[in-house]
Amino acid sequence: MRQISSEVLKERKTKILSAVIHHYIKTGKPVGSIVLIDEYNVSLSPAAVRNVMAELEEEGFLTHPHTSAGRIPTDKGYRSYVDSLLKLQSFAIEEEEKLRKKYDQRHMEIESLLSETSRILSGLSQYAGFVMAPTQYEEIKNIELVQISNSELLIILLTKSGIIKYKKIEVFLSQLETAKFRSFLNDKLRGVSIAQVNKRIVSEIKDFKQQGKKILETAEKISDAFYNIQDDIYIYGTSNVVSVPDFNNFELVKSLIKFNENKEKFIEVISKDFSGDGINVKIGSENAITEFKDLSIITTVYKNGDRVIGVLGIIGPKRMEYKKMMSLVSRVSEMLNKSFKDM
Repeated sequence: MRQISSEVLKERKTKILSAVIHHYIKTGKPVGSIVLIDEYNVSLSPAAVRNVMAELEEEGFLTHPHTSAGRIPTDKGYRSYVDSLLKLQSFAIEEEEKLRKKYDQRHMEIESLLSETSRILSGLSQYAGFVMAPTQYEEIKNIELVQISNSELLIILLTKSGIIKYKKIEVFLSQLETAKFRSFLNDKLRGVSIAQVNKRIVSEIKDFKQQGKKILETAEKISDAFYNIQDDIYIYGTSNVVSVPDFNNFELVKSLIKFNENKEKFIEVISKDFSGDGINVKIGSENAITEFKDLSIITTVYKNGDRVIGVLGIIGPKRMEYKKMMSLVSRVSEMLNKSFKDM
């Protein structure tokens, strides 16, 4: 009997695994040997194809549902497929034009731009799109104080990336006191990240102790207001995921409702992608959020110049067109980067 080299066997496995995943993504149905031979130019006998599929199943790349003779990919199979994508496919011209037209409207507030980006991601992917702005890492550019009533002081915070935050505290300051505080805050906090503000105010507050109890209490309230500023996340299209035929079930609906009501866990998980470049793909059980065990998340960072300022991506079923979705996430990131550069 003629021996088959390990290279040939590896090539067969790679081709058959890719064909199974491609067909399953397209149809959502388990894939059999005849389909692979007829539609994917697999030049092997049905018995040989079944043997290779059986090996792939033993190795954890494929599985078969119930008593079906066909196979479907596992999380490990999808991971192998994603890792083999050495090049992202270029966008179709019409998709590129959609993005350019959206981002040609550059004269909008940062918050509106990020919210619109989540809509673009959702609209082009037909899944859920999200953009996270990790406010805690933002550096302060300017602080304004406005006495809006006899009992409320408005704090307006502008970051270097152009994000604006508003906080109200219960206090009344005279014009002279307001001017002193404004000068103090800008002098001590300009260039400091929001995460460091609380510590910085505490260390500098001794300068105000001689000014009296009222000034000291106001400084502490401002410190607490900064401490309670939360990271922002803009999410659009979670209902799209529920409408995917594979996932039209009650458990997924409950998971997504829970996700929309409590985003803190998601922000915590996505924040871990904040430090790296490139495309990041988490498939099914690779997600730290148990409710997402049947979903995949594709993310990348976006920048203002050379400085990473946030994370964007999509949430969809494991059965998605990874090449197209990875390309989409990459291109939207590039467009958002350009938008910041041109502001």
